[in-house]
Amino acid sequence: MPIIDGDSHFMEPLDLFERRIDPAFRDRCLRVVRDEVSGERSLIVDQQPMRLIDVEELLGALVAYGQKEAGEDLSSFDRYLIDNEQWQDMGARVRFLDEEGFDKQVIYPSLGLLWEGSVEDPLLADALCRAYNDWAFDLCADHRDRLYPAAHISLRDPQLAAAEIKRSAKRGARTLFVAAMPVDGKSLGHADLDPVWSAAQDADQSVSLHLCGHANYTGHQYYRDHYPGFMFITMNVIQDPRMALTTMVYDGVFERFPRLRVATIEAMAGWVGEWLERLSYRFGYMKDTSQMKRTPQEYFADNIWICGDPEEKMFPLIVQFAGDEKFFFGSDYPHAEGFLHPIATMHENLGSLPAKSLERILEQNAQHFFRL
Repeated sequence: MPIIDGDSHFMEPLDLFERRIDPAFRDRCLRVVRDEVSGERSLIVDQQPMRLIDVEELLGALVAYGQKEAGEDLSSFDRYLIDNEQWQDMGARVRFLDEEGFDKQVIYPSLGLLWEGSVEDPLLADALCRAYNDWAFDLCADHRDRLYPAAHISLRDPQLAAAEIKRSAKRGARTLFVAAMPVDGKSLGHADLDPVWSAAQDADQSVSLHLCGHANYTGHQYYRDHYPGFMFITMNVIQDPRMALTTMVYDGVFERFPRLRVATIEAMAGWVGEWLERLSYRFGYMKDTSQMKRTPQEYFADNIWICGDPEEKMFPLIVQFAGDEKFFFGSDYPHAEGFLHPIATMHENLGSLPAKSLERILEQNAQHFFRL
């Protein structure tokens, strides 16, 4: 049975944008600089430092796959492993897939998770996306039947986003990485974004709502006076894809674009039952305040997929509640949050489900969503 990893990441070279971005934007691109005195690294974008996170902790966590299982923690992750060129060796990645038992893998950015919340200029955001997308598709050119980069699409300018969707589709994209955050205070269901969803639907591109780092993450209001730490931020940004999806349902995106496919990525699966029940209950007597024309269950059946985590104890229970046709899973390789031996863990954790259900979650549902 061919098995699909629906959530993994590149670890881009830290000088990627300096080398690949349109020269007109090179002095404003994302780059890493090192303090001459302390030796500590900083992330700079649009000539401004990014201050949302501890950069050294972050650089360690991005490539710490398996280190927590070896007894390390955020304070002791190898912070220089990120400089290893092995992360750009796609032959080695294919060997990893073979060792784990994966047939195919969908790959999202790592650096792209960081800059989205710090770049306000639509032209710069578009240039960063184009540079990354070209690099990603070039890197995987020899493994197109195994490795599938998600095209990074910024929502800062809907027309530029629509153009990049069309361009990326021609390069072989099957899904779009869309950062799960509000842009200019607007819902992802706002009519201004309709050109994006129209282009995605027309190009048969699925939309992957993935968490990212940004100042307005869910729960940020409680820590405006100081930095709350990596644990609080990472614990709460996983709620952002759920909220982004909710705004798309609430504001009628799937009424206007009924063939659009959208998934939450790296946001777990355990929330789905409560979300369906709560939204259905409110829809029963408040639907006129939304642009919803059908029940949440109908949108879920027609337009929505969920990427869960292999270790979620709630995963099999949610599948029993919501059905087995809309869930898949991912390894989150090579991030520290990633799961060792994810296929074996899925078999152990979801082993109580019928064999046909497990087959759908391991392969068929992701195949349907990504059109692999």
